[in-house]
Amino acid sequence: KFNKKQDTSLQILWDTMKAYLRGILIAYTANRNKEKWKKQNLLIKRLKGLEDRLRKTPGDEQIKNDLILLKHELNILDLEDLIKTMLYTKQNYFEYANKPGRLAGL
Repeated sequence: KFNKKQDTSLQILWDTMKAYLRGILIAYTANRNKEKWKKQNLLIKRLKGLEDRLRKTPGDEQIKNDLILLKHELNILDLEDLIKTMLYTKQNYFEYANKPGRLAGL
């Protein structure tokens, strides 16, 4: 409606769309990371609370089971971060590795 073809070039429309989508992706990623950190902080807070309760009543099996479950959930979150880091490392290794058709000094 506002961007008529005769008023703006296709290149400007394309660049505008890319900038808009980049902003949407950045907002989505920031929100996703914020939720992940909030969940991790909540799990750590609950873990500390359960550890304090277990110190007061060392024989309670329900607290021990809840503690094991929370540690497992935290371990899953840590493994997801580790997998992401390993994928980025692998990608950078193959992207910047020696290429057979390239001269060594250049």
